[in-house]
Amino acid sequence: MEEKRKGYKTQKQQNEANKRYRATEKGNKNTKHSTYKSRARVFINEMATLEELEELENLIKNKKMSF
Repeated sequence: MEEKRKGYKTQKQQNEANKRYRATEKGNKNTKHSTYKSRARVFINEMATLEELEELENLIKNKKMSF
């Protein structure tokens, strides 16, 4: 039975692989999506005022209606 690979031996190898992935169109798109989603959650949970939350609710409602 063949042993599965558990990752890169060094952090440098992992960093180079990450850099290659992010250089692809798919990797760039996925990285950007993940970053925006994370930042939106942080904003909502830690920084947003009631007025800003209400504005976001309206934006989300309008976006849902467009589907």
